[in-house]
Amino acid sequence: MGFMQSTPLQGATYFTISDGKCRIRLKEPQEGCITRVTKDGNTVHEFVHDSFVAKLVSGSVIDTDYGKQWKLVFADAKDTYVLSLKYTSGYAKTLVMALCNPKFDPRMPVTLKPYSFEPKDRPGKTVIGTTVFQFDQKLERPYCSPRDPEPAGRQILPDLEVMQVRGETIYDDTKQLEFIKAEFDTRVLARLNNSAAAINPPMSTVDAVEAEDDGSLPF
Repeated sequence: MGFMQSTPLQGATYFTISDGKCRIRLKEPQEGCITRVTKDGNTVHEFVHDSFVAKLVSGSVIDTDYGKQWKLVFADAKDTYVLSLKYTSGYAKTLVMALCNPKFDPRMPVTLKPYSFEPKDRPGKTVIGTTVFQFDQKLERPYCSPRDPEPAGRQILPDLEVMQVRGETIYDDTKQLEFIKAEFDTRVLARLNNSAAAINPPMSTVDAVEAEDDGSLPF
């Protein structure tokens, strides 16, 4: 389980999601890694994967020097993995909401498949998120936007608050984020095995990922 190829890292493996991929940032290049230049002009070395499979053992929101982040800890028979995501990231929100599906079984592994694409009817707009599977079935998010014409039994999320800041229209999702966090605590954390949830690896010292609004973050 875990990633599709083994990674020669000691202790917990730290990763994030960016540009529709799971990415393990390395301090130095290693065989099989991908080297790229970030939007900030920095050269980085990463193992890049399309998907990830393991069992969720804990989850929390933490304050870091880079802002608020989700820290989700997974494990399989051999390793512990720590997924760090920007608190406001679309990757984080869609992942956490999917885990709140009543069909989610905390005793069994899940498959994470991030995505990033530009809809044909909305050129210039990038849609990002994380699809979650368990038992080869997609875990649908049990929530929808207040503007969704067909909620189909899903719970309606708090609406975005519209604010005017220096003459610009800003959409504040603070209440929505707080709602999602509360739902995760109630629907997911409360069901996780206490002994498994006690896994709490130390924070990684890997340098920061470039700042992007698509879900990448320092870890």
